[in-house]
Amino acid sequence: MELTLAEFVFAAVVCSFLLVALVALVSRFQHLRVERRAVANRTVCRLCLFAFEDSSHVRTVHCPACGAINEKGRSRRLG
Repeated sequence: MELTLAEFVFAAVVCSFLLVALVALVSRFQHLRVERRAVANRTVCRLCLFAFEDSSHVRTVHCPACGAINEKGRSRRLG
């Protein structure tokens, strides 16, 4: 089977588009994974509202600004 120039150019354009779409999709998923990990380490003090990052694996952390004890993760407690 022989390809004409028009068919070859069309195939090259379609393959390039698919490659760019695949790279964009992989990049987006990688960015979401990194962002989710950064949000998991972020803690906001419930007393002074100071935002800080703590990568330790303990459940409660001390605020570096005021020294209050805060629970990591999503807490539904009021106060």
